[in-house]
Amino acid sequence: MKLHSFISKHIPGLRLLTVSLENYVPGAILDPKKMRFLGHCRDVLPEEPDTSWKYTKSKANMLYGIISYDKKIHGNTRLLGILQLSGGHSHDLRVHMSITDIRGASLDISQILLQPKLNQLRRIDRRGRWRQINNRFVITETFYAREVEVNFFRNGKILLKGDLDKISRLHVEAGLESHWETDKSLIIANHDKVPFGVRGFRV
Repeated sequence: MKLHSFISKHIPGLRLLTVSLENYVPGAILDPKKMRFLGHCRDVLPEEPDTSWKYTKSKANMLYGIISYDKKIHGNTRLLGILQLSGGHSHDLRVHMSITDIRGASLDISQILLQPKLNQLRRIDRRGRWRQINNRFVITETFYAREVEVNFFRNGKILLKGDLDKISRLHVEAGLESHWETDKSLIIANHDKVPFGVRGFRV
């Protein structure tokens, strides 16, 4: 199954991220258009205890098979919060990712309890904290591609690692476990730091 088909069936409302960082966690505040990081709900609700911002990571894989994701590389391209490729825009470079493990994390406090607290700022601090949260996107769930096999193609043919190194720079996000299984396949495992997508609500 394709990643987009899996999302529409099993994670409706998920927003894929073109840029993602480790601070994209449940409770974070984003610009709803470009999904840029702007802060965290604790910044606008400092009176809330730290326990309000705890989140729980799932221990079980959401998948029952293999999910595929294909992308043509245009200049600098980040893929699913896992790796970054550059220099492939003039070489018909394509990436195929086989995902076998997707997990998530969810904010322990529900939207039903959190949103009224945020909306109240319009009344009690309209010119201050309300401006920081008004029309912003609040993350309640994050999703991670935890186990991925990556293959690279040029002109329809699979690229070996040595050939890829000649035409593109490959950077795997810091802290991720990765290794080349063969000259054809890059394996990334146990990744749960940088999400590829989020769900939440707009204030």
